[in-house]
Amino acid sequence: MAPARPTSLLARPLREWLFLLPAAGIVAVPAIVVPAILWARIAFHLRHPNADPGDYLTISRAISDPVIGEPFAFWVTIAAAILWPSVHAILWMFIGEHPRPPAISTGRDLASRITWVAMWITMTATCVGMVMLSHFRLGDGPAGHRLHMIGSYVFFGGQATTILLAAVYNGLIARLPTAGASAFFPPLWRARSGYAVFAAAVLYGVFFRVKSMDFGAATAWIITVYVELETILIIVFLSYLAAYLVDVARFVRGRTVRRSRAEAPAEADAAVAEALPDPVS
Repeated sequence: MAPARPTSLLARPLREWLFLLPAAGIVAVPAIVVPAILWARIAFHLRHPNADPGDYLTISRAISDPVIGEPFAFWVTIAAAILWPSVHAILWMFIGEHPRPPAISTGRDLASRITWVAMWITMTATCVGMVMLSHFRLGDGPAGHRLHMIGSYVFFGGQATTILLAAVYNGLIARLPTAGASAFFPPLWRARSGYAVFAAAVLYGVFFRVKSMDFGAATAWIITVYVELETILIIVFLSYLAAYLVDVARFVRGRTVRRSRAEAPAEADAAVAEALPDPVS
């Protein structure tokens, strides 16, 4: 009798769970980052109750305290490592469910493919920016200050641009009859909400530019809005990505189930062959 081959019946569910990990990461990132941000701000106020409001009590200022900044950097680096493959799962879904010609015109198809490449670049930059802004901080001297600011610009710019590109892509396919009408977060909503998030990022940029200007009695109000909008914008960024959770999970599971079904006949044939007696020589 030929030796029995190892069955994949037990391995298959494990494989499906492993494929779902990037989708789970879409919600794991806000579950890490949002508490880290809130903790950093609260801890800074508790440790520095007399801090000068003129120094802009932002997240950057909060993590300039090494007692706060070191654990913050640890958790944000973990979040960046999770975010990169998780956003790839969204991009994989875009590519896997993309309408094919003639359902989509040649021009829209080419524009869609350009947005995929651009998204890969901007979301990679976002993750790099997260690591930079958390490991280089305002209290680290001129070089650390400069690298922190570069990381902040790369993070905010990269994240806003990634979401804008996702909105543009979904806008390109939203009106097509083959484009995810049954999706939990359909393309038209992905496009509209993405543009809204980008508009919020532009608004933050406006406050960032005018915060140091003298507007008289309104100056304190502008600074308060700027400081609070920073936290709100990061939460909005991550909420937009988390909204893809259901659709990415469905897509990934659908792909693994179809693959498993395609492998099932071959496994059944192998099992029958193993059950037959060895031919007598």
